[in-house]
Amino acid sequence: MKFKNIYFLAVGVLALASCAEDTTDPVLELRQAATLNAVTPADITITKDNSTAQFPDITWEKANYGSGAVVNYTVTLTNNSSQKSVVIGETGNTKLSFTNAEMNKILASIGAYPGQAYDFTVSLKSKAFDVYQNEATNTVTFKATPYDPNVDNIDWPYAYVAVGYPNWDYTTAYLIGDPDGDGIYQGWVQFDEATTYAILDGKDVTKVLAQGEIADDAKGFVELTMEADGTVSQTWACNTWGLIGDATSGGWSDDTKMEFDKDTRLWTVITSMTAKEFKFRANSDWTINYGGDGTENGLARNGDNIKVPAESAYIVTLDLTNAGKYTYAMEETTIELSSAFMTLPGSYQGWDPEADNVYKIVSEARDFKYSGAYYFAEETEFKFYDSGSWIGIVGDFTWNDAHTKADFVIGDGANIVIPESAYYKITVDTKKMVASLSKTGWEVIGDATAGGWDKGQVMDYDPNTDTWSTTITVSDGDIKFRWDASWTINLGGDLNALTQDGPNIHVSAGTYKIVLNANNNTATITAV
Repeated sequence: MKFKNIYFLAVGVLALASCAEDTTDPVLELRQAATLNAVTPADITITKDNSTAQFPDITWEKANYGSGAVVNYTVTLTNNSSQKSVVIGETGNTKLSFTNAEMNKILASIGAYPGQAYDFTVSLKSKAFDVYQNEATNTVTFKATPYDPNVDNIDWPYAYVAVGYPNWDYTTAYLIGDPDGDGIYQGWVQFDEATTYAILDGKDVTKVLAQGEIADDAKGFVELTMEADGTVSQTWACNTWGLIGDATSGGWSDDTKMEFDKDTRLWTVITSMTAKEFKFRANSDWTINYGGDGTENGLARNGDNIKVPAESAYIVTLDLTNAGKYTYAMEETTIELSSAFMTLPGSYQGWDPEADNVYKIVSEARDFKYSGAYYFAEETEFKFYDSGSWIGIVGDFTWNDAHTKADFVIGDGANIVIPESAYYKITVDTKKMVASLSKTGWEVIGDATAGGWDKGQVMDYDPNTDTWSTTITVSDGDIKFRWDASWTINLGGDLNALTQDGPNIHVSAGTYKIVLNANNNTATITAV
């Protein structure tokens, strides 16, 4: 019995010891919060000349959470004027370093405008093991004046187009300018939507020079002109630019289209050119065109023809956004390019490859792949014509099971003969020397049709009335019209005033003759 009592006494002592261990305080706790050091110097003006220099380091004294604690820090910068904040660093160190240029971008992101002095506050939080998080014992402030690196090379009067003013971003704002010193500011601006804008003095963005508005039907690439009295006028949207001239494949009648890059704000094209002349123009029209201004790569409205130094492929760029001083560049390239288009001379127009009525298929990317869509009557014959070379069919057509598409080989071959009257999409690859004819045109599509919204029923084209028609049995549901089995061009809404991307058209179950006049955007649906 004595041994038994001793055993139970020992167990009780161990239990008490265990309970005592459970109630001990944790070892990890904040013993000393971090402390920010002053930013020195505390008044900084960032300029082009010092943009690569180091901004004053942001430093602090460590937080103490006990031995072995892993501590991380989050540093936040706040613009005291706008109250906008941004996290500028997360680190396990006790210092953040930036160049003036890097800090300049940070200041812009929290509402600091060039040439204006602002007070900024630095705050800091410490965190240990993702459990303990504490503010530093203090915050520190500094004053800084940012600058705009986008105007480094502008030494004439300029102004910002502040879209959505007063909420605007100078780092993405377009510029207009007065390079001639006549008091008139001009420049091109890309407006992606209907909006309001203000024109602000480039040297003092607090000064509003004028205000304006872009309507939805005027959005796009627009030239703004501000007269000396502050009156603002604008062009209609010039959303296509191209090269035109005897140096280009289209001569003086067809533009070689350029593409706009919203990041670089340049219009660019890669194209083959001969040692002749060209100009730039908008909207395939001579109303707005640019030629040489007598300086190297300078442009002027209605300026001189630009001479191409040698026959070659070129990367041609057009810069219309440098605060009213417009320029271009030409760089020779070894990139192999196709012609911009091929013609399809044939029996329908007298076999003249350069006549105004000859069909054309286009290679937008100049990648030797061409396409176009035209109506051909049965037994029409034609060939492809590419810069003096005649290209015909080699062998026979290979039709699909539905007899709606034919593939064939092209080369020094025979005339291509159309087997059935229809609207055809023509595709050609002159690298692979293959081509195809596919029946295409306007189609009826929708959940009321057998093909649902995935496959439309192609309509028949009547060249005499220039209309499209089909007889179709439908169920209760909706339909629309679309072109070439693609939603890029589609019509819906009121049958008397169809619109691009218009609403679905509801139909009741039955059999109908549907006639579409795509030229005047009308249609009829008649029960049969």
